[in-house]
Amino acid sequence: MNFVFAAFLPPLFLGMAVIIESLLSNKTFKHPTTMIFYVSLMNALFLPLLLFLGMPTVPSVKAFACYVGVAAISVGYLYPYYLAMKVIDASIVAALFSLGQITVPIVSYLWLGEELSFTQYIGFTVIVMASVALSVKGNKIPKLNKAFYYMLFAAFIVSFGRVLEKYALETDSNWINLAIYPNLISGCMPLAFLGVKKWRQDIVKNFPPYLQKFKIFAVNEFICFLGTATGVYALSGLSPVITTAVAATQPIFMLVLSLLLCRHLGLCLMEKTSPQIMLKKLFCFVLIVLGVMLTLHSS
Repeated sequence: MNFVFAAFLPPLFLGMAVIIESLLSNKTFKHPTTMIFYVSLMNALFLPLLLFLGMPTVPSVKAFACYVGVAAISVGYLYPYYLAMKVIDASIVAALFSLGQITVPIVSYLWLGEELSFTQYIGFTVIVMASVALSVKGNKIPKLNKAFYYMLFAAFIVSFGRVLEKYALETDSNWINLAIYPNLISGCMPLAFLGVKKWRQDIVKNFPPYLQKFKIFAVNEFICFLGTATGVYALSGLSPVITTAVAATQPIFMLVLSLLLCRHLGLCLMEKTSPQIMLKKLFCFVLIVLGVMLTLHSS
């Protein structure tokens, strides 16, 4: 599979997952830790499918430490991410992940020695500016809302995790290991939430709703598995800068999918679709696509 083509699959799959998680987060679970707990329960469910593509190996201590770090990041960013979902449109939440573009080139240069061309810096700037524009309210002086700050924190964590994943691949060249071990570890980490009385009570209280929506959680986990597996594969052949830039197309996939779901299945997300807002989103999405093209053109 072409690495660039593979890089466009995670935005599609994870965009589907964001739509599902937005419905679950806003309509089923009120507390983010409860959502994280139940989403993480099935992290290992579909991992055996990777055995058809390759076999995992025993990682070195250094590589395993990287996998623990990747797992911690994959759990930690979910808290501000789910908080943001309760404040702003799901497609805008996805777009704000592009704020991590700011740190990826810096961390990649300092840690991996990767240098960007002038055109790539222009592309990153365009993507970040379009993402910020999506999150502001009104037509006057921009006033950033709570979702911006939630996602600023989440995006920085995720961007650091992307570079850590690339470093793990350089340390342990088996991409199957990166797809399996962090998922196994991250599936166990939310069990610590049971040690906090308030969180444990909310988790127990929401067990019946979880059972009622078990099939939805399973579908969501399969989609996340596809996004994770294709993302790791793409990262094995591309730089974190390129894969992060391509990931900025996720809100475009999301907006199209959410409109189709609302029109044909009646499942409407918290998406504002007035002509003025849609025009703003489309304009920002065009800028994001332009930024991605500039980044890919120089790769």
